[in-house]
Amino acid sequence: IAVAVVVLMLGKFLKERVELLERFCIPAPVIGGVIFAIFTCLCYVTGIAEFSFDDILKEVCMVFFFTSVGFQANLKVLKSGGITLILCQNFLAIGLAKLLHISPLVGLCTGSIPMIGGHGTAGAFGPVLEDFGVKGASTLCTAAATFGLIAGSVMGGPVGKRLIEKKNLLDTVVVEDDSLLIEDERKHERHASMYPAAVFQLII
Repeated sequence: IAVAVVVLMLGKFLKERVELLERFCIPAPVIGGVIFAIFTCLCYVTGIAEFSFDDILKEVCMVFFFTSVGFQANLKVLKSGGITLILCQNFLAIGLAKLLHISPLVGLCTGSIPMIGGHGTAGAFGPVLEDFGVKGASTLCTAAATFGLIAGSVMGGPVGKRLIEKKNLLDTVVVEDDSLLIEDERKHERHASMYPAAVFQLII
């Protein structure tokens, strides 16, 4: 956890000082994470050092992750576009697996499990696929989720910025005027905003 915090702070530090990263909306965790991944890879390849992390808190952190995902879930959005995306990803993954003459289950390791679900779902379904005979499924799912996260962040930031500028979306932003709120309402607003965090903690 300490290393993760340092990596996150490194990413934030670089994003604030490298204009290109800020301009293209590259997330701080991706910046720090990619640098750390390259660093550990170089250390491993050159034989300088090999990093091994204790995963005793993995299950606890996964509970945090899945709780946050479920807490923010929107079934309406998922129904409108998510189901189609899930099916397309799985058909593409299985189709490519058949084309390459490998197991369709290996294809699923790179389908919607890591791409929609991310690292949490990859960690949950990896052992299940290993029980079905796919050796190294957890590693493959995690690698695919990492690739999806980095590629999505690197491409999504610039594309999102381009669309915002092209469609002049900033010109249509309506600034919320809260000057008419009285002091009691301000206190109540701050108090009400604390409920989601409290419920989140109760769920965990």
